[in-house]
Amino acid sequence: MPADYQGLAANGLKGLKGACWYTRTLALNILRRGLILGRYTLACWQKQKVNKAMRRLGEQFFQALEQGETNPLVVSAVSDAVKKAKDLKEAKDKNYQAVAATREKIRAAWVQEPPPPPPAPETPPAPAEPTEAAEKPEEPAAS
Repeated sequence: MPADYQGLAANGLKGLKGACWYTRTLALNILRRGLILGRYTLACWQKQKVNKAMRRLGEQFFQALEQGETNPLVVSAVSDAVKKAKDLKEAKDKNYQAVAATREKIRAAWVQEPPPPPPAPETPPAPAEPTEAAEKPEEPAAS
């Protein structure tokens, strides 16, 4: 009898380990999804900054053309605006790469599945129901 209780306790611990693994993985992935949301918010803000920098670049480019510059890209204001726009684009791309890496971590976390649940104890097969012929004894023939 004590062996049955030990087996039951061992099976309960396996189930508890699986539940703890699942809970920990779920909590980590929720935090990772929050990080993704923050990164996307940052990327949207950076995209607005890139668009603003591109507008300024266009304005400075046309101002340089209006001033009679043959190659407006050599003007210091235009080249600075180009450099700033490139830097902002690189920062935005780094955020998208970080989001992709975080998504990969989330996918990898679910690959390691928890240990399978313990097999259910087998119950002995139920005895077959007797047939009617076996219930009724044969009556002797009366002559």
